[in-house]
Amino acid sequence: MQKIGYLLILLGVILFVYYKFPRKPSKTIEQKIGKQNFTLEIANTPYLLSKGLSGRTKLCPNCGMLFIFGHESTQTFWMKDTLIPLDMIFIKASGQITDIYTASPEMGKSDFQLTLYKSTQPIKYVIELNAGTAKNLNLKTGEYLKLSI
Repeated sequence: MQKIGYLLILLGVILFVYYKFPRKPSKTIEQKIGKQNFTLEIANTPYLLSKGLSGRTKLCPNCGMLFIFGHESTQTFWMKDTLIPLDMIFIKASGQITDIYTASPEMGKSDFQLTLYKSTQPIKYVIELNAGTAKNLNLKTGEYLKLSI
């Protein structure tokens, strides 16, 4: 019985460390958007898809995150625990941009009060960049991006 207690404590410590100090995504891609090159971290696991850029205090000017979903579907994003303003670019499997949102941190709001950013069509990808980048690049819905994946 005592061994089970130790095993449960060990399992608890392992889970705490895993979720509190997760490894950074090991894979990135170089992606040209407009006339600018970006380094995008890949989010393609359940953990990375849910964590996204939350908890970050800064994002380099040419950095971002590419969320890759298993198949095209309607997706909803929020700014839970996100500390920096972001642009969210929703993209179909064909590369067509369906939606572009600029989102600001919503500290102090409960999960139920957070703004939801929903794709208006089924999408396969979302790119998050620093807020204002999509406007500076003159990105528009309906345009196509050739993704480097």
